[in-house]
Amino acid sequence: MGASHQKRLFLLRHAIALNDMADGDKGRALAPKGKEDAIALGKLMKHKSLTPDIILCSSARRTQETMNGVQDALQVENVQNIDILYSGSTGDYLHEIQKIDDANDSILMIAHNPSIYELVRLLGAQGTDSVMQRLTEGYQPATLSVIHCACEKWADIQPVENELVLITDPMDYNAPARPTRWM
Repeated sequence: MGASHQKRLFLLRHAIALNDMADGDKGRALAPKGKEDAIALGKLMKHKSLTPDIILCSSARRTQETMNGVQDALQVENVQNIDILYSGSTGDYLHEIQKIDDANDSILMIAHNPSIYELVRLLGAQGTDSVMQRLTEGYQPATLSVIHCACEKWADIQPVENELVLITDPMDYNAPARPTRWM
């Protein structure tokens, strides 16, 4: 890698949203549980030193509200709201990452399924068996993946070469204190 810092990518599916379509799909708000999960995830990210240099966020209300919850703990000032992250393809998502200034060693992208999950699968092709197993289990709302990228410049990020080091979802970081199945 040379003298530069390793690039890290944090890929986050927005937290759980309401099914209320009164304001259209783009205007859907987070459910109360989604807001709780976003706040809990922000605290976890802060605790694990997973604070990004820049946040790329879809313009949809549910992704914006997810970002607001995470931001309670992270307080990242460098935020870009990007319309293509609302309806874009995996390729569109990758292109947005490739455009980021290399002074930013870590990026948090908050976006939507299926493209965010497909991007994790595309970029995070290597990892421990347990982490790779988690990837086969789907990508629930408020799931975060951490990828160590095998590039010094964002423009050079390639599929397959990167290591998926963490997948975490609300059952890991915001589960009820006593889930009913244990009672």
